[in-house]
Amino acid sequence: MIRARSRPAWAEIDAEALVANARLMEGVIGSAKLCAVVKADGYGHGAVIVSKILESNGIDRFAVAHVDEAIELREAGISSPILCLSEPSYSAIEAALEHRVTLTLYTKEGIDTLAREAKRLYEKGLISDPRAGYHLKIDTGMHRVGADPMEIPEIAERGREVGLTLRGFWTHMSVADDPPEDGRDDFTKAQIRLFESAKNGLFARGFTPRLHVANSATGVNYPHARYDMVRSGIALYGCSPSPKTKISGLRQVMSLKSRVTYLRTVGAGMRPSYGRRRPTRGETTILATVPLGYADGVPRALFDAGAEVLIRGKRRQLAGMVTMDQVVVDCGTDFDVAVGDEVVFLGTQGNESITPDEWAALLGTVNYEVVTRIGFRVPRILESEVDRVIDGRMSEVRR
Repeated sequence: MIRARSRPAWAEIDAEALVANARLMEGVIGSAKLCAVVKADGYGHGAVIVSKILESNGIDRFAVAHVDEAIELREAGISSPILCLSEPSYSAIEAALEHRVTLTLYTKEGIDTLAREAKRLYEKGLISDPRAGYHLKIDTGMHRVGADPMEIPEIAERGREVGLTLRGFWTHMSVADDPPEDGRDDFTKAQIRLFESAKNGLFARGFTPRLHVANSATGVNYPHARYDMVRSGIALYGCSPSPKTKISGLRQVMSLKSRVTYLRTVGAGMRPSYGRRRPTRGETTILATVPLGYADGVPRALFDAGAEVLIRGKRRQLAGMVTMDQVVVDCGTDFDVAVGDEVVFLGTQGNESITPDEWAALLGTVNYEVVTRIGFRVPRILESEVDRVIDGRMSEVRR
């Protein structure tokens, strides 16, 4: 991630909101353990920043998609257990063991490779126990990854035979964000029943793994499916899992902000930016240039969709097509707008707010995609650090 040196553009992370969301979810899930899902760079919020905040506030379980994501956390000093949610390439298993990453497996080949690598590293003195723990994932109907239900006993027995420890058993719900009261939960109930049957079979064979099925939506909508642990991702970042599953009390964690870097006054009928798509309307229009573009996670489609930004507490339309590095904002005849003014793309300014849900509705997508799209050029900065990191450099901007 690029440091904030040459332009006033940043993603502002509200640590208090993040912790408040975690506490809210802990209250929702009751006795189940909260596992913070920080894959995809913490859903675009900065995995290291997010994980450090959560770990320092007592959240001690994390989940990622890839071994490399787990290693990044370890190298940043995160010491809590980390679960990798997909079976990795076999070449990554050595690094996973060395960095104390718990792997999800669902093939006999994965079982054999983990056992072989654990034994080898133990004999070399690089790990302290050859009986590596793993989590076994069952495919209950999403059909993305996971073992066939009929293969679960065989895979688990193979793990025991080669000296591994089955520490977790889990699956993933595909439509749990459809609330039960909508009458569309037959599939989710069928997934849970299939999981229960496979779980009972494992228990009958003497296995006692930690059980987890629920993501944020399942944790809210299906209390009986919380089991031992709930993997909460999107809710931690202040976004509800779907328009049908709203979680009251969540606080938006990330704000996407910039500052006006250039102003131009033009007459009527001018057509700013690529494609010359929209003419200015009044005899005089103030155009503000802002250094965030589609390379930073501000989609071009927002222009046609009618997206707005906030400047001086007011909503302002985009004056032209979003470009790779910049947007031009129509400020009408507001001559009070000045170079250096804060521009909010996502977040709150005054009495106005723009949320990932608003962008998602405009773009025909989900809030997950909105927040994870924020680009690598945008530094993630704690709200408490903005004055020092960003505003301290504004004196360099020509006025």
